Amino acid sequence: MSARTPPPAGAAAVAVRGLTWRPAGRREPVLREIDLTLVEGERVLLVGPSGSGKSTLLRALAGLLLTVDSGDLSGSVTIDGSEPGRRPGAVGLVLQEPGSGTVAATVGRDVAFGLENVGLPADAMPARVDAALTAVGLDHLERDTPTGALSGGQTQRLALAGALALRPSLLLLDEPTAMLDEASAATVRDAVVHGAAGLTTVIVEHRIEPWLEHADRIIVLGRDGRIQHDGPPAQVLAQHGDELAADGIWVPGVPTPQPLDIDLGPLARPVEAGVELLTCEPLRVERRRNHLDGSSEVATALVTDVPLAVTSGRSTALVGPSGGGKSTWLAAIAGLIPPSSGRVVGADGREVGELPATDVAPLLGWVPQWSSSALLSRTVLDEVLLTGRTLGTADEGRARHLLEVLGLAHLERADPQTLSGGEQRRLAVAAALAHGPSAVLADEPTVGQDRGTWAAVTGLLLSHRARGGAVVTATHDPDLVELVDEVRHVRTPPPEPRRSTPRAVLSACGPLSLFAAAAIPMISAVLSPGWRVSLVVLALLAVGALVGLSNRPGSGAGWTVGGRWRGLTIRLLPGLVGGLSVGWSTWLLGSHDVETALSAALRLLVIVVPSAITLAFIDPDDLADHLGQRLRLPARPVVALGAALQRVQSFGAAWTEVGWARHLRGQGVSWRAPRSVIAYLWASTFGMLLRSLGSAATLAVAMEARGFASGGRRTWAEPAAWRLADTLVVLASLVTVLVVAIARL
Repeated sequence: MSARTPPPAGAAAVAVRGLTWRPAGRREPVLREIDLTLVEGERVLLVGPSGSGKSTLLRALAGLLLTVDSGDLSGSVTIDGSEPGRRPGAVGLVLQEPGSGTVAATVGRDVAFGLENVGLPADAMPARVDAALTAVGLDHLERDTPTGALSGGQTQRLALAGALALRPSLLLLDEPTAMLDEASAATVRDAVVHGAAGLTTVIVEHRIEPWLEHADRIIVLGRDGRIQHDGPPAQVLAQHGDELAADGIWVPGVPTPQPLDIDLGPLARPVEAGVELLTCEPLRVERRRNHLDGSSEVATALVTDVPLAVTSGRSTALVGPSGGGKSTWLAAIAGLIPPSSGRVVGADGREVGELPATDVAPLLGWVPQWSSSALLSRTVLDEVLLTGRTLGTADEGRARHLLEVLGLAHLERADPQTLSGGEQRRLAVAAALAHGPSAVLADEPTVGQDRGTWAAVTGLLLSHRARGGAVVTATHDPDLVELVDEVRHVRTPPPEPRRSTPRAVLSACGPLSLFAAAAIPMISAVLSPGWRVSLVVLALLAVGALVGLSNRPGSGAGWTVGGRWRGLTIRLLPGLVGGLSVGWSTWLLGSHDVETALSAALRLLVIVVPSAITLAFIDPDDLADHLGQRLRLPARPVVALGAALQRVQSFGAAWTEVGWARHLRGQGVSWRAPRSVIAYLWASTFGMLLRSLGSAATLAVAMEARGFASGGRRTWAEPAAWRLADTLVVLASLVTVLVVAIARL
């Protein structure tokens, strides 16, 4: 223990004895016979080659190995003599892919989530939330900023803020600066060094040099999942530096390894050197952020001033601050995000975003920022072969060679979703290059890699350039930037006033009154004596929609917003189809009575329409607040329900990500061929569900890490108020029942 900072009274002592873990489906353990003791207040750097079990050991220290995973676990972990989780909030864990562990819809509620679980009084939460956001450099964000609008680097810092707000006695950080620029990374290190001063801290990083001066101890995991070395950093590096560098550790002072020279075979469509494959005009990309209160705002995500040519035989690095728009630029080049001005066109003059999948796949290989979103197959080998099989160019021998080069050969039959983050990234690179695209677009391709796998990944990119392909990468890796032909700096869009749409009248209502407004007309549907009364009820609901979807008084922006009506139309389509089906079947199977059929159809619409109008305004966080506070339902089930609904609302984003990946892998759809449409919809739905299940598993771990299941009395960051608007919307919905009652009398 360093003498710099004495441990606070709450710092944890950790003991690990004989810990062995073999996940289900793996023949060999990931961790083997780990014996480890951490004294109070130690700051430990945990290092090792990619896939050596570092992230797994962090989950074990948090007591979360069996939360969502199954396998054989033996040995023990204790914190201050008790099992992890005995004291809620005692352990703070920041996951390797923090975006999947976001637990709330807005920045403020996400940071406050752990504070609610440990029972902190509501009036003490705002100061803790603000302090945590300031510590990680996110104090410029409003607390109501949607978490889905954050960049990957911002999401990483948000996850750290959520852990720091708890003030845990044991802080576990899995690559907290991996996707950050140097300035942002320095902010995070300062937050850990000063904001978590004296806490027992374990940090997993591949690039260890910036952390060495702050670490009291370094623990090295070997490829076999055992502890190889353990001691003061200077001593371990002095005695074993060459050995560690040879095993892949980024030892300070050791030169960057040379990229490997890899035979990738020919391009799918050979091109001459120096040909402009794509021309990216100066772009402006704007993104709309939709809020559940019915409002939305438009923000500029990217501005580029100079054209960018994607040229065969050349490589380009997009660099700039975290959240500056590098990933957005890369996605715009791939045709995935339509710019509000400017175009990206191919050599034949066609816009990339309009190309069919069969033309895109030979042109572009894609490595997204979160590699798990691009993995579509059941096994690692099938993932590498997927695009080649679609194009008829698959080479199983070359695919296996790529896996061997990337250290993934022993995992060729494993499920890609079970791989570590670094392994998934390498697999995504192999899958993007195996079929020989003309250009590869890679977002942070070297994140999470040791020296050996870094040499393999960069070797693949440079070998692709050598065979005549183009490479465009968004990166913070200075060693990779040194190897490219051109560096383009992303200019962070200047601050500008928010262009917001006004809030709808229904946004003033809480979730319970909105549920009531959706449910009460169902009574009208059941009691309606005929189609004429049902038609009157539908007319009343139409009036309610006109009022509820209009802008709130005083907004000064007209009476409504067109986007709300488009959304309502989309939500109503299934109900309209159902109503027609019910009416037709009633007419066909009954006595061919038109009035009976019309009555059945309108009854169904009376049931469906209110939900389509009101439920779009329900915020899952607010729903949990009201169910727990106003109805006194058990806190944890309703919070879990809110988190689940939030994931349901993210199905659209998951579907989009899977659709992007399938499109760029040549898995397109011909809308003229019904079998093709069915196959596409089935594969996309299955892929979305797999993606969502993986995200839900990570969410469960993130919630457990913030004391969700083990906490006692839970407090609430926001009050669940019942307002005048709630009373009015319930009374308005009761009018439909009154009309039916009068008609029956």
